Amino acid sequence: MRTTLRIAAAAMASGLLLGPALAAGPASTPKPDPEQGRSVAARLCAGCHLIEQTSAGALPADVPSFLAIANKDGQTMEAIAGRIVIPHPPMPAIALSREEIRNVVAYIMTLRTADTETP
Repeated sequence: MRTTLRIAAAAMASGLLLGPALAAGPASTPKPDPEQGRSVAARLCAGCHLIEQTSAGALPADVPSFLAIANKDGQTMEAIAGRIVIPHPPMPAIALSREEIRNVVAYIMTLRTADTETP
């Protein structure tokens, strides 16, 4: 069951990130905007995740920071989007548009360090 959900999340995330560009051409899909993603994350994600290097308050100990998420071994944009599209406990389901998800994922990926490799 868990594997099926991961496959479904990956397929949805792939379509989320690439689908519009493939369907209508690159000119119709706006390029992800990491700064807009940071703004969305500050509004919706900062209550649980450390989205920048510092925090204004206490956060749950078992919730990874955006830096940790970005630098997870083998991390991809599709994997991050999949975790947003099909949330896992204790992460709540938050209604985000495709553009907002692409922007948040783009912001998270800006936090990757140069020595971390992706597949």
